[in-house]
Amino acid sequence: MRMRAVFLVILALGLSACAGAGTGGTTMLGSTPYPPEVYQHRVSTNEVEIYWTCTAPGAGTQRVEGVVRNSKGGVVKFMELELDAVDAQGRYGASAKTALPVIQLFANQIAPFALELSAGAEVQRLDLFYNYDRDAAPGDALQVRFMARDVCSPTQHRVRQQG
Repeated sequence: MRMRAVFLVILALGLSACAGAGTGGTTMLGSTPYPPEVYQHRVSTNEVEIYWTCTAPGAGTQRVEGVVRNSKGGVVKFMELELDAVDAQGRYGASAKTALPVIQLFANQIAPFALELSAGAEVQRLDLFYNYDRDAAPGDALQVRFMARDVCSPTQHRVRQQG
């Protein structure tokens, strides 16, 4: 009888652990929703999806806030994002840089980011550069770098709204 009780307790613990695992291994940091319907813009590569919204919290200040999701099965490592201001002559000026709060972003894991830039009225557009290491083959790592041009544009990189 005692053996049956121990077995039932172990079974109950195992089932409760499975129930707490959530939906398909999706991991979130903080209270970030997914799918991220609150974001206006999106770009993607073979490994990641990046969603963000642009705001202007003060005069001459731009804020880009969003999430990065590892959309494939590999591991994305050491991801950094850089927001650069571009003037009317196409020259880069002020910039802001951040790294994801996790070193490794596993499949379906989501991590938040925020960039804030004080650049003034001469800014014509904001470009987002992002780079990360990805596993090219077992034991190999390959650094890749991408750019999204004019990330706060009212027409580019727009997320389709549902409904």
